[in-house]
Amino acid sequence: MLTSIGKLTKSFLVKLLVAIIILPFVFWGMGDVFSGGNKNIIASIDSKKISTAEFINYVNRLNLSDDLKKNAKNNRLIEQVLSEYISRKIIDLEIKDFGIELSNDSLKEIITNDKTFFKNGKFSRTEYEKFLLLSSVSAPAFEQNIIEQEKKRQLLTFLSDGLEVPNFLIENEFRKENQIKKIKYIDLKNFYKNKKIENSKVNEIYNKNKKLFVEVFKSIKFLELKPETLIGKNDY
Repeated sequence: MLTSIGKLTKSFLVKLLVAIIILPFVFWGMGDVFSGGNKNIIASIDSKKISTAEFINYVNRLNLSDDLKKNAKNNRLIEQVLSEYISRKIIDLEIKDFGIELSNDSLKEIITNDKTFFKNGKFSRTEYEKFLLLSSVSAPAFEQNIIEQEKKRQLLTFLSDGLEVPNFLIENEFRKENQIKKIKYIDLKNFYKNKKIENSKVNEIYNKNKKLFVEVFKSIKFLELKPETLIGKNDY
């Protein structure tokens, strides 16, 4: 989980200042034993502060059993829950930083194209409301969840595309693939078509460069090994 946080925060330059030691006291209502300092700040993500009260509200929404809360210090539950909460906050801050939004029209398109709510091959408002009733969730809460999940999907898709390539590298690569070159050449026939070369000159050049005119041929001899060749009999 901590590894996943690190991967998501490379561009955000997150500095986490986590005060784990105060959490056991918070769970058992002993947070007031601390005085002074940042006793109400549980973590800091750049300039964004996460308060103790904010984190407690998140923990309460998880509906953890009393046994889990009592043993939280021993089973590292506190660190895991805090890590999960911090990762959520980092994602939310990244989404806000990149300006990722989901319009009402986009939300409508996502819902109306979900085959879960189809009847006779098309979207049914009745099926949609039936789903909400069976799931014991209100329409605003369900739609807000869709918005949050879609924003996260867009963020992860954006990050998975890799680093932004500088413009000069793109331009250089474009020029390599789409370059046009002008070639100038000299036709030697224009110089030598009226000039007669003597045979002695040709022979002289040939004798000096014989290696350029030699083709190497190699021959091999082989023998098929079989009884008749070896012992004079066709007997294996």
